[in-house]
Amino acid sequence: MEQKDYLLGHMEDLADKAVKSGCAASRFLTPADAQHVSGLFKQKRVSLTFDGGFNGAERVRAVFLNPDWGEYDRDLLFAALKLDYRRQDTLGHRDILGALMALGIERDTIGDIVSEEGYATLVCLPELRGFIIENLTKAGRVGLKASEIGLDELPARQEELQIKTDTVASLRLDAVLSAAFGLSRTKASELISAGRVSLDHMPCIQSAKELSEGALLSVRGLGRAKLVEVGGISRKGRIFVRIGLFGR
Repeated sequence: MEQKDYLLGHMEDLADKAVKSGCAASRFLTPADAQHVSGLFKQKRVSLTFDGGFNGAERVRAVFLNPDWGEYDRDLLFAALKLDYRRQDTLGHRDILGALMALGIERDTIGDIVSEEGYATLVCLPELRGFIIENLTKAGRVGLKASEIGLDELPARQEELQIKTDTVASLRLDAVLSAAFGLSRTKASELISAGRVSLDHMPCIQSAKELSEGALLSVRGLGRAKLVEVGGISRKGRIFVRIGLFGR
């Protein structure tokens, strides 16, 4: 709770700064922290938006803007880098993040890292771009060449969902979780009680929590799912649902 209170206090400080200077932005927030700030921050003097540098970004900066100041310039808040390496080499998100941390870079100064075949892209605070380009030359044993690209060259994050159709007795968290991952209601409730389940990026220990269309579920050790659609009622009184499973 103290960490959350500190986070909100920091957001208040940024809002005060935006009132005076026009715009202020946090470092990169996790999806859970962004959700927390979005739900609890109350500040009418400035507007609040979340931006990760490209559409679909998971890690975002909280951007506070004085309405009298105008719009903010994304290029002042984000830098985009491309990391090239040999196609025969394989690098994942953890490999690149580990190489960045080894350079002494703090996690909240780096946004999303997206790995592709033969290259990866990342978003960072603008003041870090030169340091990363000069010093990030390898990840493990794989050689890298970092260069700056435009924000418009970043690929939008698109995750394919494996859709499954099912029926549930209700839209309670334990019922939808059971259908999503093929678990018994009892096992689903146990996972929720154990604190292994997050709902819309926030931990949830309420099995009876009612879900709505678009709800995002995450279970440590099992994966993530989305309640894509809530349909009609079957003849047996059950609710038709379409659930999307993220690639695992």
